[in-house]
Amino acid sequence: MKKEYPERMTLTEVWPLFEAGGLIHLSTADGDQPRVRMVSFTVHDRKIWVATRSGDDKVTQIHKNSKVEFTLPIFGKERVGCLRATAEAKIIDDPKRREDVASVIPWFTGYWESFEDPNFTLIRLDLKEILFDHHETSSKYTIQLRNTQK
Repeated sequence: MKKEYPERMTLTEVWPLFEAGGLIHLSTADGDQPRVRMVSFTVHDRKIWVATRSGDDKVTQIHKNSKVEFTLPIFGKERVGCLRATAEAKIIDDPKRREDVASVIPWFTGYWESFEDPNFTLIRLDLKEILFDHHETSSKYTIQLRNTQK
């Protein structure tokens, strides 16, 4: 992400906008072609998680190139803003972490029998940069990130 907005905010200031979870537009790389799709995300333990089917193209694409970008629309009273984030996608194999995150996803059992299901892939999105087009003021912010994801 080369663009930078003039105003500054911290991750702590925008984090509440992520906390409800919801839908993001996630972009992965498929060779030299970007691929964008809407995915559901969950926030747990101050991290952003995506649960998906193991056979989905995004899983193969992330294995080849873990750099992703996503947008989260932020709805205001009179306009829609946006958080645009660059992240590294990490596929999580640790059984304890898979069980922990699966247990907080309300719709999980509609897709998988358990966290051990081989058709379940858990992805953590480690934030690298965020730009924020504010949903109320139209101000543009660059979010200062420290290495908050582990």
